Amino acid sequence: ALAMEPYGGKKNYMSFALGGYSPSEDLDDEGYKSDGDFCFNYMIVLKNYFGFGGSLHTYGTDSEKTSEDIGDAQFASMGIEGLFYFQPNYWRVQPYIALGPALFFNGLEYDRDVVDDEIDVSGVGFGFVMELGVRAFITQRFFGGFSFKGFSNQWEVEVADGRDKTYNFGGGVFAILMGFTF
Repeated sequence: ALAMEPYGGKKNYMSFALGGYSPSEDLDDEGYKSDGDFCFNYMIVLKNYFGFGGSLHTYGTDSEKTSEDIGDAQFASMGIEGLFYFQPNYWRVQPYIALGPALFFNGLEYDRDVVDDEIDVSGVGFGFVMELGVRAFITQRFFGGFSFKGFSNQWEVEVADGRDKTYNFGGGVFAILMGFTF
C-alpha cells in the first residue's frame, strides 16, 4: 500500500544510469568481454500510465580472441533510443517497461595482429530496446532504482577478404539509476 501511495506528480523525469554491459552471443563467440555502460535518460509523462522519452546510451567492449572475422578489437558505441514507457506515473514505487527503436553510432578498431594493417571502421547500427526497471522516490523529486535493458545493435562490418558480415553489437545491461522530476 505504501508503494502505491500518490507521490511526485511532476511531468518530466531525468535520470543517469551506470551499469555493466554483457555482449550479445554474436560478440561473446568472438571473445568480447563484459564492460561498462552509461545512459542519460529523459521522459515526459503523457497520461497516468504512459510516457515517452529518449536516451543517450554509451558503451564499449574489447575482444581478446583472434579470429578471421572480428578478432582482437576495441568497440565503442553511442546510441540514441526513443522509448515508450508503461508505468504507474504517480506511485511512490514505479515499476516500468520501456520499448522502442534505437540508432547507434559505432566504432571498431582492429589490432595489428588480426590483419596486416590496423583497421579503424565506423558506421551506423540499428536496433530495438526493451527495458524493465523500477524507480523508488526518496523525496518528492528525487528517486533511485535499477533496470535491466536488452537491446540489439545490428551493424554490417567488413571482415576478411572484403566480405561484409552483420553482427549484433547489442546485449544486456544491468544498471543502477538516480534521477529527479520537475
